[in-house]
Parts: sequence; C-alpha cells; structure tokens
Amino acid sequence: MLEILNRICEGKGEMADLELLETLSYTATQASLCELGKTAANPVMSTITYFRDEYEEHIKNKRCPAGACSALIEFRVVPDKCKNCGICAKHCPVNCISGDKKTPYIIDQQVCIKCGNCKAKCPFDAIVSE
Repeated sequence: MLEILNRICEGKGEMADLELLETLSYTATQASLCELGKTAANPVMSTITYFRDEYEEHIKNKRCPAGACSALIEFRVVPDKCKNCGICAKHCPVNCISGDKKTPYIIDQQVCIKCGNCKAKCPFDAIVSE
C-alpha cells in the first residue's frame, strides 16, 4: 500500500490504484489474525472515503490540492508582484531562478528541487506554489 501511495504522491498513479488500495485494505482487515492488523488499513480507507477527490486530482491532473506532495508542486514568480530584487535567486540552492533588475525573475522548473526557499525569502509574496 505504501508503494502505491508513494506512486500517487509522485504523480505516477493510475485510477486502478484506488481500487487496488481498497482491495488491499479490505484483504488486510479480513485476513489479519490480530486486532492491530485488522485496523492497520484504516488510515488509507479513511482518506479514500473522505478525500477521494484529492486522490483523483493527484492521478488525473497530476496536481496536489493541499500543496503537500513536492513532486506535484511548481513554484512560479508572479510578474506583477516581482520587484526584481533578486532575493529569491540568492537563496536558491540550485540556481534555477534567473532574471535581472529590468525583468521579473523566472524559475526553471526542470532544475527546481522544490525546496521552497524562494517563496519563504521573497518579501513581496511574488512567488506562489501551485
């Protein structure tokens, strides 16, 4: 179940994974010989029951509505808010942010490690995560 959940959080899940998670959860609950094993799948089943739309968003649109899955987050500079100060670029550990004093900065999504330093350090709230 953990491997399937990780796949979904990485944006590599498929709709069949939801059915498989439900089947595995039911089987674990029914086949377990101890009470702990009978309840081990409850967190998975509970999240599928109450947050199925978020699972589907991860699978269908490769997007994390909660902003918790780093593989599915993109940091972007909002041009209208960017003051071209370069603070975000100075705090980027992989130098994926470029720009100058005349144009808004941009983030290279191919290089970005999604650490969030840029967003945390920008005093103008010009960086958003999606």
